[in-house]
Amino acid sequence: MVIPYVMFSEVYFWRQRRYFAMMRQQIVGLIALEERAETLYVSNLAVSPLFRRIGVASYVLSYVALKARKLGKKALELSVNKANIPAIRLYIEYGFRLRAEKPRTFILRREIGSCDLQ
Repeated sequence: MVIPYVMFSEVYFWRQRRYFAMMRQQIVGLIALEERAETLYVSNLAVSPLFRRIGVASYVLSYVALKARKLGKKALELSVNKANIPAIRLYIEYGFRLRAEKPRTFILRREIGSCDLQ
């Protein structure tokens, strides 16, 4: 159900910018961003199970890369649970690389370059 998650995100991510991905007049995804000195940090990326594997997350990441470039950021960063293999595959395919490793998570980084959308 979308409503409890939206309410949770309002409390948990209240200091961060949140964007919703819409399709057919319904929310199909959410991304929460935190602006840092040199990076745009993706603190949450979620896609409804009914809309996974059709490009929603890739589209959202492309939007975030464009936004980071417009803000003058050098990179995108995020943390992903080591057990979340589908997400790790998505991020690697999208150009993220391992920056650090913690006991339960990987910290991934994707440099923003001139090849990104303008």
